[in-house]
Amino acid sequence: MKKEESEERVGFNLSQENKIEIDCVIFCFEDRSLKVLLVKNENDATNGNWRLPSASLEEGETILKTAQKILKKYISEEDFFLEQLRAFGYHSSASFQENISIGYYAMVNKEKKVDDDELPSNVIWIDVHHIADLEEKYMGVIDFSIKELRKNICCSAVGFNLLPEKFTLLQVIHLYEIILGIEINKTNFRRKILQRRLVRGLAEKEEGVSNRAAEFYSLNVPKHEIFWNAKFNFNF
Repeated sequence: MKKEESEERVGFNLSQENKIEIDCVIFCFEDRSLKVLLVKNENDATNGNWRLPSASLEEGETILKTAQKILKKYISEEDFFLEQLRAFGYHSSASFQENISIGYYAMVNKEKKVDDDELPSNVIWIDVHHIADLEEKYMGVIDFSIKELRKNICCSAVGFNLLPEKFTLLQVIHLYEIILGIEINKTNFRRKILQRRLVRGLAEKEEGVSNRAAEFYSLNVPKHEIFWNAKFNFNF
């Protein structure tokens, strides 16, 4: 066998060891906090390390289908926002080869996630600012997804996927302030939202609040129209 042929075959065999993993960053906005879902292996829920929900790409499965299966495992509804980020390279202790992670990020509103007291012990929602002791691989995907989320909510209304079906304008303002880490001029922001006819009033108000009850609103357009629509660019 020629040397070149031998090297080609070795290279091919090594490439077969490459692992493709799908990692999902699942965002939820609750109690004025942007949260991420972390999990542990079911058989190691007590002492194992927290990680992102993930799955290996199986033969015959598409990358998108694998990501959707991950979401459906942890979210009670099938109507969710899911967007691919990019590929990430990482090394595992089991292989000298660089493995591939395809990152996705998803947004669900708090009404569609499983209640915290009903979550199994190997699943947790945690504030993005309180994440610690996570593998560098997962932190890289999370950091990139937060940057993408910040970029996308500035040029579209995609952040509304994190809100419940009915919401107050103050909740919208808090959502943007928390994600972007800035203080927003509330009067100007309210005017922008209403001028774009992005929401409609529901003739309902908050109940059981000590201050002035705020009016509830809902989206005035289908959710699939709020992403990359220049009309809903808030120009932050």
